Amino acid sequence: MLTMRWSFKKAFLVLLHACAATLPLIAWCAADSVQYPDNFRRWVHVASKVLMPGANPQIASEEGMRHIFANQRAVGAFTSGDFPDGSIIVYELREAQQQKNGVILEGERKRVDVMIKDSSLYKNTGGWRFERFWGNDQGQNALHDAGVSCFQCHSKANAHGYVFSQLQ
Repeated sequence: MLTMRWSFKKAFLVLLHACAATLPLIAWCAADSVQYPDNFRRWVHVASKVLMPGANPQIASEEGMRHIFANQRAVGAFTSGDFPDGSIIVYELREAQQQKNGVILEGERKRVDVMIKDSSLYKNTGGWRFERFWGNDQGQNALHDAGVSCFQCHSKANAHGYVFSQLQ
């Protein structure tokens, strides 16, 4: 009986040690996982803009209908630019289809860009994690540089929390 108790105690301690050793790995994996925001089109609509094809060759990659959405944590910060951790901002780019009558309609989704605020995890990019998803792909983050390329441009908006958009 004493041997069985000792074996159980030993097994429990080994298991406890193994779990404690994997916690940082679990946290790292969670921080590095793809975070496509479900139902973001039901969030607060911040702004929409249209850039027609050929209007500005310097930003041809942004041609189309652009929508910006924000979760509730981010909404209040658009005034101050002091975005709290947990803020999520989504930039959705769709094709712009001009009809013969001049009406511009949304076309297919071209991409979804996501900014996720966590100051403790993303210190090198102003506290923001950046992700990009092509078309309707929700499982594959297209950015392979941890958002550094996004932050190079967003650093120009440091006076407003690294966010270009304004709540309209």
